[in-house]
Amino acid sequence: MRFGKSQNSDVPSDIRGFLGEGTDINGEIKFTEILRVDGKVSGKVISDNGSLLIGETGHIKATIEAGTVSVSGVVEGTITAKTKVEIHSKGKVYGDVFTPNLVIEHGAVFDGKCHMGDRKNTTELKNRETATEVKNLKVVDPKAS
Repeated sequence: MRFGKSQNSDVPSDIRGFLGEGTDINGEIKFTEILRVDGKVSGKVISDNGSLLIGETGHIKATIEAGTVSVSGVVEGTITAKTKVEIHSKGKVYGDVFTPNLVIEHGAVFDGKCHMGDRKNTTELKNRETATEVKNLKVVDPKAS
């Protein structure tokens, strides 16, 4: 594993942070570039544009917000990714996913809902659908029968 930025690009291609197997963290983690998790994390994992890699032994029970998220371990919670979410063949995701691109490999587990697009637009759409359902709701008087 090499640290630093590649010579051809301003975008780092190497892991900048690593939480190894046997690590157990409760709370909020903020990172900027690439973070690999092989341990356990509970709470919140946040990055504006960074990449979160969850290894096969990684277990995250948290709200995740990142640029991209790659899952080979277990995630319990909501994932919001600006670019892409990948669930690899050994990966398991239990929770909702908000992303413009979702890749699920054969053998992966995904138990939740996927909302394509950004979370703000999805929430606004859901609120409009709920308002329309309420508007079209008919009240039936059981005494009228």
